[in-house]
Amino acid sequence: MNVLILSCNTGQGHNSAAKAISDYFEDRGANCVIRDALAYWSPKNSQIISKGHTFIYRNLPKLFGIGYKFEENHPPKDDETSIMYDLVTKGCRELTIDLKESDYDAVICTHIFSAMMMTKIRKSELCKLPLYLVATDYTCSPGAGETKPDGYFIPHADLKNEFCAAGIDPSVIVPSGIPVNPKFMNKRSSEYAKGMLKLPENKKTVLLMCGSMGCGPIKQLCELLPRVMPDNSHLVAICGNNRRLYSNLVKAHEPNVTVVGYTTRIPVYMDAADVILTKPGGLSSTEAAVKHLPMIFIDAVPGCETKNLDYFISRGFADTAGSAKALCNLVCCYLSDEEKRNKMKNLLSVNFNTCAAEVIYNKVCKGI
Repeated sequence: MNVLILSCNTGQGHNSAAKAISDYFEDRGANCVIRDALAYWSPKNSQIISKGHTFIYRNLPKLFGIGYKFEENHPPKDDETSIMYDLVTKGCRELTIDLKESDYDAVICTHIFSAMMMTKIRKSELCKLPLYLVATDYTCSPGAGETKPDGYFIPHADLKNEFCAAGIDPSVIVPSGIPVNPKFMNKRSSEYAKGMLKLPENKKTVLLMCGSMGCGPIKQLCELLPRVMPDNSHLVAICGNNRRLYSNLVKAHEPNVTVVGYTTRIPVYMDAADVILTKPGGLSSTEAAVKHLPMIFIDAVPGCETKNLDYFISRGFADTAGSAKALCNLVCCYLSDEEKRNKMKNLLSVNFNTCAAEVIYNKVCKGI
């Protein structure tokens, strides 16, 4: 089985989901190719869009939220296409050439843009390959109704009505969960993980991270939290690809804070942690959830992440507060209340115990 997985470089979550799917499929003998869908338009345009997305996301989050809200409130009318659809489908010609020259059995999209491209190609009768779309947030993204996949994998069954309301055929909706790296499905003991990372084994660990971009009030939280944390606590701040943030935090040199840049050892840090303070990204939230790690959310970037936050908070899967000071107090509350932590752990263990990649694999195999 040869599978093309189309992602986009607008945030690492889509690529992480694509990689998780690819790893699972290839472990079972399939051949997978992951491509940046926007690069079919042109690598330069893809880079411009990716860098622009990162800049706005990190530095102008309110503007990002306004754009998301506009798209959400202005869906295209009947027989019309959105501006976004017309823009991203400019790469369809080169993608069609690749599809014709390659021997793919199916296409899986982890971004709405790539699904729009494949939908246009299939409408033109130039390609009839089975098409699947994987949602990577706990909401139905704007533009979903402009896609026509053979299978639409969503994070949870109780979101089905939202996707149906957007125009998705209910017969193609599959509640699979969001696929994550298999390393997040395995659990080490906290003591063992702390030993691997050379963290204080006799202290509770707070993990602070805000995605691969290192956005949000991490610097402010790193200044406030060490002052109010219990003495038996240690903070680990992960900066992702934000080199400036990493440099600033290293210079601050707090004794009970470990500063980490980009790392591939997030599963180990999650195993070591007692609580995670993070923004509600679709992938990072799911990764912490399958680790059954108590979560406190930073409402850093409005848009789809606000939807993620609402989803988790309303079900008791996470907690949040409205200011940096209140977030710090909430972290301290969880550190000192084992019963509170265990209650959230139990809820997560009941609701996040399915291997999403396995569900996707079985559906795709059946379709082929």
